[in-house]
Amino acid sequence: MTGTVRSTTTRLGRTPPSIKDGPGINHGDIADHNSRIVLELLRVFGALTRRDLSQRLGLTEPAITGILRRLEGRGLVTSRRQAGASRYPVTEFMMRPQGCVALGLRLARRAATAVLVDAAGDVIAERRDVPPEGLIAAGKELLALKPAEAEVLGVGAALSPDDGISIDEVRATFAPLTVLANADSATAATAERLIGAGDRDGGFVSILVTRSGVRAGLSIGGRPFHGMHGFAGGIGAMRTGQDRAPLAEGLSPDRLDAAIAAGGDREAAIAAWAREAADHLLDAVVAISGVVVPGLIVIGGDLPDAAIDAVVAEIEAAPMAIGGRPTTTSWMPPLCRSPLPAAGVALGAALLPIVEFLLPDPRRLRETPAQAEGGAARA
Repeated sequence: MTGTVRSTTTRLGRTPPSIKDGPGINHGDIADHNSRIVLELLRVFGALTRRDLSQRLGLTEPAITGILRRLEGRGLVTSRRQAGASRYPVTEFMMRPQGCVALGLRLARRAATAVLVDAAGDVIAERRDVPPEGLIAAGKELLALKPAEAEVLGVGAALSPDDGISIDEVRATFAPLTVLANADSATAATAERLIGAGDRDGGFVSILVTRSGVRAGLSIGGRPFHGMHGFAGGIGAMRTGQDRAPLAEGLSPDRLDAAIAAGGDREAAIAAWAREAADHLLDAVVAISGVVVPGLIVIGGDLPDAAIDAVVAEIEAAPMAIGGRPTTTSWMPPLCRSPLPAAGVALGAALLPIVEFLLPDPRRLRETPAQAEGGAARA
């Protein structure tokens, strides 16, 4: 790493691990949590006044002022006079996304991608489909493009079965930056929850169709679920469709490419592929819906948008006609294509440091009791 790319990241209020071993919430935890909540509110709702924040958090305005002062000091929040204000000036506060950046790397051999995002998850620069051996160099190149005053939060890595480089190599190269890693299906779900189609607080499933297989990411209560041993989501081996072939074969992007190459009409080739693919995907959707009952299923990955739309349309238009099999659909959740490129795998990787260092833990949103007015004001 060059001397100009340096991580100054700490949590908004980090408490020594030796003090945090117990389940209690101390003064530092409260201050950190409240600061994260303020940032999240500004990220989601845009400009808010002290009174707005006070009402939403249940804190006094002096407490809000202290939180905003700390965030402004880090360059994460800015302010302006509210447009159309009366003779009494009203100040509103906004998140300042350019105050922090994070780098995301998708390590897949056939779709290695690097992306640099700001604190709001907006893309500053990216390099798609780079050779695996050039991914680290691409990441360094993107970090050099960050705004001069921006803090580098860290590096996120999306892991897949066909990783082109090792996560150990990434950690060694980008030290002393914090490097966080997760499965590509989980990073896709993270991106869907924060900036995509997923439910920010509820439950949804993100199905990721890649050239190395089909995987699913489950988000419950705003948090990704990986299973007891971290291997949840490997649905590509499911036997599906009339031919009982693996789901990964039925939805294979390579099979679609071959169909398009063999036929003269691209739309007709996609439509024919979609009918067969829907026969396989329907089995997976029914299985997921019957067990998890998510509020939404988002589908994305390395397939063209038109192909995903065609598969979704086949399932939604005539689900009982696929393969001639009757299917109960009244309890099936809505399906939609991911609005994010390649289901946001690299974007989700870049969001890992942002979630870790800036945004609130969804568990705390549910578990932290309301603070007494005096204690909250001090926090």
